[in-house]
Amino acid sequence: MPELQAVTGQLYIVDGVMQTVDANTAVPGILVQPPPNRAHRSRSHDFLFVHLTLSGNPEETAVLTQDLLDLISQKFYATSGSLTAALRGAIMAANQTLLKRNLTSKETVREGGITCVVLRQDELFSLQSGETLALLGHNFGIERLPPKPLDHITPLGRTSGLDIRYDHHRLQSGDLLLLADPRISHLPTDSFSDALVDTDIESGLDALIDIVADESARLLMIEFNDDSLLDLPDVVQPRPREGQIVAPTPQPRRDPNAVPMPTAAGERRPQPVRAGQPAPAKDNIRTLPAIDREQVETTARRAGSQAALGLSTFTAWLVDLLSRLRPPRTADITQEEEPTSLAWPMIIAILIPIIIAVIVSGVYLERGQVQRMADIRTEMSQLISQADQAGGDVALARQFYNQALALAVEAETELRPGDETVAQLRAIARERLDELDDITRLSARPYYEFSEGTALTHVVLRDGFNGGIFILDKGNGLVYEQETDETYLNPLTLEPEVKLFNGQAVSTGAVGSVIDMFWRPAGSAVSRDGLAMLDSNGALLTYQPNLDSNYAVTLDLASEWQAPIAIATFDERLYILDIGAQVIWKYFPNGDDFLANAEDRVLFFADDADLNQVIDFDIYSQDGGLILLYRDGRIRYYDTRSSRLEWDESDVLANGLLTPFVSPTAVEIVGRGLNASIFVADPGSGRIVQISRPTGQVLAQYRATGPNGEELFSQISDFAIAETPLRVFVTTEQTLYLAVQE
Repeated sequence: MPELQAVTGQLYIVDGVMQTVDANTAVPGILVQPPPNRAHRSRSHDFLFVHLTLSGNPEETAVLTQDLLDLISQKFYATSGSLTAALRGAIMAANQTLLKRNLTSKETVREGGITCVVLRQDELFSLQSGETLALLGHNFGIERLPPKPLDHITPLGRTSGLDIRYDHHRLQSGDLLLLADPRISHLPTDSFSDALVDTDIESGLDALIDIVADESARLLMIEFNDDSLLDLPDVVQPRPREGQIVAPTPQPRRDPNAVPMPTAAGERRPQPVRAGQPAPAKDNIRTLPAIDREQVETTARRAGSQAALGLSTFTAWLVDLLSRLRPPRTADITQEEEPTSLAWPMIIAILIPIIIAVIVSGVYLERGQVQRMADIRTEMSQLISQADQAGGDVALARQFYNQALALAVEAETELRPGDETVAQLRAIARERLDELDDITRLSARPYYEFSEGTALTHVVLRDGFNGGIFILDKGNGLVYEQETDETYLNPLTLEPEVKLFNGQAVSTGAVGSVIDMFWRPAGSAVSRDGLAMLDSNGALLTYQPNLDSNYAVTLDLASEWQAPIAIATFDERLYILDIGAQVIWKYFPNGDDFLANAEDRVLFFADDADLNQVIDFDIYSQDGGLILLYRDGRIRYYDTRSSRLEWDESDVLANGLLTPFVSPTAVEIVGRGLNASIFVADPGSGRIVQISRPTGQVLAQYRATGPNGEELFSQISDFAIAETPLRVFVTTEQTLYLAVQE
């Protein structure tokens, strides 16, 4: 499919009066942006179109609207990784900016809806949030985005959590896209047929004037055409009809005291440019690195020649040694030769064939490795090409990409680490696989690396404004504290400090093995917050950073525990998951102590919860909702007040989880109110998945690239989340990592 060109036209109609629009006049809330010169290389072929609607008069919100459009464009073109992840990050950044303004400014609250569309070659990617209207016209009919009215709409600027809707289309030459105000969404889809079906953009714009009639609308129409030889105009405008009123578009005045939106240091803010002119003569998808067979053969010859050179050098040394042992005879022999020992010649005679065999074997091994590397490069390139040609068969494409990544692992671990071509091919396969699976790619770096023999199993963030990270090394029985600033990003000490260890005397007893830990906030029963730890001896240990002290309380009836593995809290109560007894024990606060109620010892489930297969659990701090994570990939969310199952893994699979959990290790509920969501770590598939707490809807899926190009989340033992912006702290066997979005 040839690269499609985008020809755009704009209409601005106010109460039936068409406003003047030309190349120097911007319609409020509309952005047409080809990739700027300084765009990230993964964005260098992406054309961005945005329609943003804010509540209120467009003239009053024009400056704010333009600032948000500039922010979206800047964020999108500066972000690497998958296209949908970059677009989602840009929308979230605009939402956070608008939300902050609404919360801190005394001006009128503004909320809205947004449609962001990206053209890449012949593919169209769209993300929508809030109340929106978009229509895609083909020669056979019209697709409406969204296809039907939504039951629940979260507008832009109301909350930090957004309901983002994704769509993906393969385009044909002649398709037309209309982005419009939601105020005309009441019009039937069929009424736009004259403007969008089997027509061109000029005729379509003329038809839109009649369709809108006496209403108001800001319209962006885009025609996708593969005829790059045509001298197409940048912006197509309908001709005013005889007797029709055409008013000039009012231009907003910027407040001279207004602070401009931030841009990168030394970078000019990108200006919207129309995408009508022919595109640059380059592919919109990054081409695969070429495999130079001549270079491969030369490398193999070089390996053989170097080995032969080494053999000749050794032979010269051997000849010199033999000449020293038995010098050549001369014609003038004046005295009888001294007897020469035969030991060295015999040893050398034995060693020569062995050394030659070793050298020849080395040559063949080197040539074999060079040939295998060439084969891997070729196979990876072929697999990526086959995946790209799989069309709509997502499962087949995913299979090819995974096979390419498996070959990259072989090359990295067994043949030649750091090969540039393999790294490029691996990056391409990952990027396209991320797009298929709607993955947001994070970049990870080591935060602190512990010594060998460490077995890190848990990580907890200190809540509040002081910062601080706690790490459990269960292998050595140590609990560390790493002091940080309030962002958690910057350590305040050179290395973590041990705050608790096995056998340490605390209160009236000795510390046993720490099973699990969590941050326990202050409440009515306890005056200071601290790190709470479940001890295998049946005690709750608490470390209070403000006092730099530990204390312990023995839990009632702990002798009945069989195999406790995790602890959580709700309403200052303690809940202990015991997979041996197949129950969740419940303890009630009594000052600094905890008591077991004989009539209310355990949590009750309406059906068999199969607790012996649970690997981790957590409880929502506001209503007691309980999440159970199973070692075989199941997940269940219960309402503890009614003991009723709200949703399970089948609902998650039906709501955006393309690949089931393989071997999950940890689950955590993060946030409060509408922003609360569930995070699940699944090393088996190398992901952390974010799920809506009340509905089971998948909100996002994250993978992280380690410092050596490895899939970091495939090694995860535990994690902790800090939001806004997203920071993921991950423990592997002996390293604490920090993963963030670029």
